[in-house]
Amino acid sequence: MFAVSTREPTLAELIRGVPLSVVFADGELIAAVRERGEGMLPLDPPFHVSDEDAYLVLPIDIGLELVDMFRDGDVDLLEEAMRDGLVAIGTVEKQGRGKLALAVEQCAQPATLMKDLPFAETVGIGRNVDPLEVLNELEHVQCTVASGFVDEEGLEAMLREREFAGLSWRVPEGDKQRAHVDPTYVWSKRLPDGRIAIECALFSEYEELVAVLRPAALAPLDRPRLSAI
Repeated sequence: MFAVSTREPTLAELIRGVPLSVVFADGELIAAVRERGEGMLPLDPPFHVSDEDAYLVLPIDIGLELVDMFRDGDVDLLEEAMRDGLVAIGTVEKQGRGKLALAVEQCAQPATLMKDLPFAETVGIGRNVDPLEVLNELEHVQCTVASGFVDEEGLEAMLREREFAGLSWRVPEGDKQRAHVDPTYVWSKRLPDGRIAIECALFSEYEELVAVLRPAALAPLDRPRLSAI
């Protein structure tokens, strides 16, 4: 006879590899909901509804600058956003004319959550293996219709820098049909064991921002201990 586990999945398990719609709220209200672990959180525009009921909520005073933080490589501000924000599972509900609120069912500080969040995928690099095709075909980074996850320049930047925040994919030069498509940004760190941790990827389409936390780790294949990860 076998015991049946009735354990509820953790928030980290629920959001692993899940695209998070980026929304905004008052910083003090975010802190209050984060402390309670649930509750109603009034949202500030622009409003976007997640198909997965999964959200990255950022304080309105820093959240709207998120793309600039990535573009400028401002790691300090990115870390601040991850300390002051909220990863939440919940549903968006109307609270009156032109007012929406997020009914938060589970939540956590992004910085704390990411300490326990497994990478959605580990991709090998080295030994003449080109990881670009693998990275761009990962199901959980298919967040937009026309953009990609990583290009050659973005990969080189992540491999070259100990910590990198910036462009990971841009419209290929000469591609006039996609000239209007927004670029993709990542924040990555080199771990002590040699892996490259892609901590966050930020996608944009039609003014909607979508973040994936820890979408992938890059593991050097010339290190035997990492090759089996």
